[in-house]
Amino acid sequence: MTNKKTSGNKDKKQEKSNADFPSHAHVVLNDDIRIYDNEPISHLAKGEVMAYQAVSVGGHSTNLFALVCSKALTPRFLSQQKYKAIANPNLCRLIDSGKVFWPTQNAERYCFVYEDNIGKPVLNPDTEYPAMGWKPESVLSNVVPTMIGLLRDLRNKEVFHGEIWPGNMFDGGAKAGQKINLGECLTTPAGSQIPSLYEPIERGLSNPIGRGMGDIVDDLYSFGASLAVMLRSEDPMQGIADEKIIEYKIEKGSYATLLGTTRLSGSILELLRGLLYDDPKERWSIEDLEAWQDGRRLSPKQSIKRAKANRPISFSGNKYTRPELLAKDLNQDTGETARIIENADLSQWAERAIEDKLVKSKLEQSLDHIKGFEQGGSYNDRATVTVANGLFPECPIRYQGLSFQVQGFGKYLTNTFVEKNKIEPFIDIIKYNFLIPIIREGRYLEKSILMNHYDAARSAISKKSINLGFERCLYIMNPETPCLSPLLDKYYVLDTVDMMNAFEDMCKKSINSTVLFDRHIISFLSAKDKQNIDPYLADLESGNPKDRVLGQLKVLATIQKRLKLSAYPSIANWVSNSLEPVYNCFHDGEKLSVIQKRVKKMVREGDLKNMAFMFDNSSLFDDDVQGFFKAAKRYQDYVDEQNLIEEALKKGSGYGQNTGRQIASVVSMGLSLLIMLLSVYKTFVMG
Repeated sequence: MTNKKTSGNKDKKQEKSNADFPSHAHVVLNDDIRIYDNEPISHLAKGEVMAYQAVSVGGHSTNLFALVCSKALTPRFLSQQKYKAIANPNLCRLIDSGKVFWPTQNAERYCFVYEDNIGKPVLNPDTEYPAMGWKPESVLSNVVPTMIGLLRDLRNKEVFHGEIWPGNMFDGGAKAGQKINLGECLTTPAGSQIPSLYEPIERGLSNPIGRGMGDIVDDLYSFGASLAVMLRSEDPMQGIADEKIIEYKIEKGSYATLLGTTRLSGSILELLRGLLYDDPKERWSIEDLEAWQDGRRLSPKQSIKRAKANRPISFSGNKYTRPELLAKDLNQDTGETARIIENADLSQWAERAIEDKLVKSKLEQSLDHIKGFEQGGSYNDRATVTVANGLFPECPIRYQGLSFQVQGFGKYLTNTFVEKNKIEPFIDIIKYNFLIPIIREGRYLEKSILMNHYDAARSAISKKSINLGFERCLYIMNPETPCLSPLLDKYYVLDTVDMMNAFEDMCKKSINSTVLFDRHIISFLSAKDKQNIDPYLADLESGNPKDRVLGQLKVLATIQKRLKLSAYPSIANWVSNSLEPVYNCFHDGEKLSVIQKRVKKMVREGDLKNMAFMFDNSSLFDDDVQGFFKAAKRYQDYVDEQNLIEEALKKGSGYGQNTGRQIASVVSMGLSLLIMLLSVYKTFVMG
């Protein structure tokens, strides 16, 4: 995230603001950028992510636009610094980002602000699969060199774009085909805004939200598909559903599917064949593109030769000869899938009808994995996913209506939870953890991290601790998820500082709740930095109200101290109003009065650290208890003595007479001695 800016000269900035910019309704980002919430820009919007006019009052270009994000579509926060480091004039330039309070939703939203010099889209985004009919020479001279430079820069900065298609390409103000600029990619999950035609087969089969982060070979395919759409004069797949288009890609290859009868020749043909190769290991790389650009001839790419059985297998009323097509459809009838596994129809078909040794080996591995599955429950669904992966290793996970790449699980889970859709399939996947072998044997970036996430989620979901359970899985599987606690519904909390600022604002508005930490907040804080909260979990889930109140105070104070944060008077005031269970533990009224006065002083100073330190002193309570016991003993001694006296008086035993006589004798002797001394004094001194 971009840190909040400090103003170098606020007076001059304000003067410029008042003089040069209209006073329309707006929100302010980072004390610098005005976003006009009543001036949408329709051609830059991306579904739920709306675009608005923006200006800078502090030195940036005044020609800006803002994209306001949705909680359901988790933005790519972790990629923005790398993206911002790309210095390419043909890439939509990121100016700033951060949170704003969005009036129409009465809540905080995260937004990205970009420089608005990219022009208009070269394609209406509503027209997903057109035939643009651009001239090859125009594409070769204006589009291809620009895109090669962009792809090289993206690769060098390790940024996966994931939205390379004509609907996210812009004309830079020039005539069609004369210039190309590439739009941004940070405001939504990777791949979620690109039509499936422009994605490789395996990503195209996934739910857009669940495609996950890809790599440069996927962007290269999208570039090739975009070139095909720009060059073709007709759409050979017009009116055909996406899944049927993908089936055609599997049968005929992407080049034939995208270009149909369009005839191309020369270097552009070689380029398209290299980029649209369906096997990612054989697809052209950036180095291949650069070699082609330098005029070197590359070995021609042939269409991928997929395994095909010499006789079909029957499944759910249809016949299949392609393992990939069967794998794609197995989830349509998991009971039938279980049957062909158990009666060996599937293994016999692979052994006798398919000559591809790799397919046979992968299927055999998957059947071995199934033998270790727990029976009952979702056994058929788990077996179906595993066998599908054996037949088609790149196939997305298709489970109980879900379809996703394993690296897209987290964003998909967040989206489903925020949209209040059915989450039970996700819980099943986490609980049974049957994807680990698929990840281990697949082609995935950061494979060990993926496996660790799935393992950690499985461990968390089976525990009842207040910082674990399903809530923790959200933050394990998608580290970019904002805190989704209902208490923070109107806030966009991405880290611990955001959390404290949200608490301060909530407490300033006088919340009535005596609880500031629910399972979401505790899980979120524990996932971000367990040192801030894990030492106090026992207090937070204690049945003793005093322990719970002090547990919350300790967490807040620890965060304030460890992060060296400023004062939080509203949080301190909320804590002070919640201290009744603590105050009720004190017996010494004078001591309690002193403590309450000290608390009031700390509230004014917003000092959570010293407040927690004061109550964390065990002697404070121990001394009070010991003093109470001593006072109670003294009181009991007095009561016992009173009872003895009263009992003796009731018996008429002359209780106290002997003592009275003794005292009277002593007093008489004293008086006699005094009289004698006075007599002597009078005789000898006064004479």
